[in-house]
Amino acid sequence: MFLQTCVKHLSNGSAPDTENAGALPVKASALEEQATHRRTELRQALGLTQAELAELIGKSQSAISQIEHGEIGLSLELLRAIVAQLGGEVEIAAVFDDRRVRLEV
Repeated sequence: MFLQTCVKHLSNGSAPDTENAGALPVKASALEEQATHRRTELRQALGLTQAELAELIGKSQSAISQIEHGEIGLSLELLRAIVAQLGGEVEIAAVFDDRRVRLEV
């Protein structure tokens, strides 16, 4: 569930609403730091430099840097392109206490 939350918030560049989600309150800056780390982790999992990833997905190196540092948001389309380079796919799901529903986007 943690990874699903990270992917959700990476895709829209937001921080989770922890107070309304029943989670422990966490400062937004800590969540942003974690999201920034996760964005960099995606690239590093590929074993690529920013420039190499940028070339693979048709973006500039500076755009990759800005995404990794949280200066610009990571779109769902771009997240899918990066994950596809890892050989995977992005899955979006609504998760409830008693069930999980995969959402087709």
